[in-house]
Amino acid sequence: MALKTCRLKRLSHRLLSTGAADHMEAVVIGSGVIGLAIAKTLAEARKEVLILDRASSIGSETSSRNSEVIHAGLYYPQSSLKAKLCVDSKNLLYEYCESRNIPHKRCGKL
Repeated sequence: MALKTCRLKRLSHRLLSTGAADHMEAVVIGSGVIGLAIAKTLAEARKEVLILDRASSIGSETSSRNSEVIHAGLYYPQSSLKAKLCVDSKNLLYEYCESRNIPHKRCGKL
């Protein structure tokens, strides 16, 4: 199992000229939090994975702009699906942090 990363600009020439594309079993577009989590899961399943990203470094786009805030759903209409999912996710995230002794603060609305 192997993870390989490659910038999109150099991708086509490098993969086609070396034949590396012939051995890849999965391609993940994006090297942010989600892309890397997917690539890790595939690699753990013993797949050859290629990660493609337009940026020159891993996690430098949207994933680098995380506000580190656990949102409570206050800004969504009270009975909306967004509000329900936000509140449910917030509770699951706090449970996850507590069960793994991950430091976090319940600051409330500032």
